[in-house]
Amino acid sequence: MPEKTIALDLSGEEIRTAILDTLSRRLAKDGYLNPNLAYQSFSAKITIHVECHDLGRVAEVNVTEQVTKGEIPAGENPDEYLDKADGEFEIAQAAPNEVRVETGQDVPVLTKQADGKPVVKGIRYGRSQAKKV
Repeated sequence: MPEKTIALDLSGEEIRTAILDTLSRRLAKDGYLNPNLAYQSFSAKITIHVECHDLGRVAEVNVTEQVTKGEIPAGENPDEYLDKADGEFEIAQAAPNEVRVETGQDVPVLTKQADGKPVVKGIRYGRSQAKKV
């Protein structure tokens, strides 16, 4: 039996992975955060609002974090060394397997073991194949 993808619901871990992957790809596009630049410190304000839909109910997750990393010498202005960059983006609702493929996660598939018993396994598709799954 050839593999058949299964549209299982996303777990909380898969949602976190999807958010982190999307955020990482977005930050990688920012010119100030390329590997060739270095900063003495940084600060960030991160706000996350997630709506998880399940059988007509919406579970909302709201997180705001203020982060400061690095040592700033006494008497110096930390902003003197930082270029400021702001960004905002949204992640649109999508089918579970589309989210998995777009964020590099395993897609559950139904296949058979050598003895003929059905088994669900995870297969990782290339991100460029998101439209095919």
